[in-house]
Amino acid sequence: MSKARSTGKAGGVARRSIKDRLAAPSAFGRLCFARLTLIASLIAVPLAGAAARPGEPARNPFLANSPNNQAHWNDAATDHTPVAVPKGHFCMTPAGAAIVPSDGLGIPAYGATVAGRRIYWFFSGTALRKLELVNGRFVEIDRKPIRQNLPGLALLDDSAREAQASAIHRLLRAGDEAGLAAYLAAQPNRLLPAVEDQVEQGVLYSLFTRDHGFIGGNSRGLVAIDNLDPRDPASRLAEPRYAALPDALFDNERVRRGTFFAGDAAFGLGMTFNGYLLVSTLGGRIATFDRRTLRVVDTFAVPDPDELFTNGFATSEEAGGGAVYVASNRRMYRLVVDAAGRISADPAKGAWSADYDRGERLPVGKIADGTGSTPTLVGFAPGEDKLVILTDGARQMRLVAFWRDGLPKDWRGRSGLPSPRIADQITVDLGPDFPIVQSEQSVVAHSGYAFVLNSMLPPGEVRPYPARGAYLRGLLLGTTRPLPRGVAMFRWNARQDRWQALWQRTDIGTVATVPFLSSRSRMVVLNGSLDNRLGELFHLGLDRDTGKVVMSIASGSDPRFNGAFTGVKTDDDGSLMYTTIHGLVRFDVNRMQRAKGPPDSNGGSCR
Repeated sequence: MSKARSTGKAGGVARRSIKDRLAAPSAFGRLCFARLTLIASLIAVPLAGAAARPGEPARNPFLANSPNNQAHWNDAATDHTPVAVPKGHFCMTPAGAAIVPSDGLGIPAYGATVAGRRIYWFFSGTALRKLELVNGRFVEIDRKPIRQNLPGLALLDDSAREAQASAIHRLLRAGDEAGLAAYLAAQPNRLLPAVEDQVEQGVLYSLFTRDHGFIGGNSRGLVAIDNLDPRDPASRLAEPRYAALPDALFDNERVRRGTFFAGDAAFGLGMTFNGYLLVSTLGGRIATFDRRTLRVVDTFAVPDPDELFTNGFATSEEAGGGAVYVASNRRMYRLVVDAAGRISADPAKGAWSADYDRGERLPVGKIADGTGSTPTLVGFAPGEDKLVILTDGARQMRLVAFWRDGLPKDWRGRSGLPSPRIADQITVDLGPDFPIVQSEQSVVAHSGYAFVLNSMLPPGEVRPYPARGAYLRGLLLGTTRPLPRGVAMFRWNARQDRWQALWQRTDIGTVATVPFLSSRSRMVVLNGSLDNRLGELFHLGLDRDTGKVVMSIASGSDPRFNGAFTGVKTDDDGSLMYTTIHGLVRFDVNRMQRAKGPPDSNGGSCR
């Protein structure tokens, strides 16, 4: 029996049946660092999402009531915030940022106001730290190390870590790549394999729960750390709880065939709106877990033997709170998790799948064929089309929009496209100097705008590194070696059901970090460079409608402000606050030097 659902078209009132569209990290690798790019409350709550601002995604009732409670900010994976970010042009100064050094590489960080005090939780690479912001500086409340077995690891204090940052900075300014590789390899806190250590035994993906609890996942396990008293800002942290992911979730041979990884690994983490923890694997499986016990409830496997899940996923309040949007390297899926935690691909229950152009497997630069982006949900305000978007696997990737819910009345699909569920797609054409345009970052989206970036270096700029290790590559790109270049903005035209190209810039290079869009400031914020100038990294704000640089913070080659492996984010007051290659940073432009102008104009340099 087919189930009637609302049309996905803005203002639509027609209802129609859903077609049956369904056929039914161990080694980190050369590019996985570009992705760096979970326990919920024990008390049941109503299914409806927490209140969100008009036009914003619903907030998951099992996660923190915040615009930033997970890697891609929210369950819709929009990488968007309603918070205003200050515009203007600034030069970094010693007082311009509060910094908490990590132990090697720390990725997740979250903040919340608890009883009037501003509290933060930061995973520093080996431990979850609980911090308070006092007079612009972080003060530690507690920390809980997690269980790890990293041979030879010796932790350093903050002063020693600052000394490491200074030594790295000197080597970068000297352009001494071999010397830097040797220095990293000799460090007692395992800097050279720091990224790989996090994938294997630390935290790669995480969630922040409604009681300010922390759930993190690595290649084969989960760790959960709660607060002893969630209402007390000074509460100590509870002892960590662990769960090993069952071997049955993994398919090493499939992953070796289709990627450059040596074996399978968990690669996505999320929470359904009906309260089930979700974990996806590279090998094409996704499983539900009881959020209390961390035990497996059910598992779904993709039907084709060469399908993979090489990205994260989105969830929403649709389909009774059980909608899960996940893309393999050949199909876009909407799966449905029922009230008992069972995963269904049955169209009668609201599930669907749609083929898209998987392209080809490139020799360098991508994990596999197919999409390099986590599916992003768009369309939450009255009058907006309900879509899920991603970039496909074509050599010149396309921005693809799928109808997220029911198809519009009398919709017959577009001729020549792989599926009638595709509303439209548009090629990201950066010009003749960019024969290959592909991305390993999610689409940044809000209110019909969709921002994409190119993650591919021109073939002539690819050369061997002096040592293995993603940490080294993250330090060198943009300082001694060019960054991948090219960004573009598109906007959805709901009247024509078409994408429209707004602007593009090929002079902007991007660090391997996920940008974000501030709707109040009407700008996209990224970490990168201009005009391929090595050693001059910035945080840049690009006007949403024109692409003009309206905000910049110059940080040069200082590794403390290199955002590789994470996503640029903000605090609730608009201060940039996120984890970098060195640790947790919170910028304060009021303590920085004002630049004379933007970095791409005369007199705008901070040198």
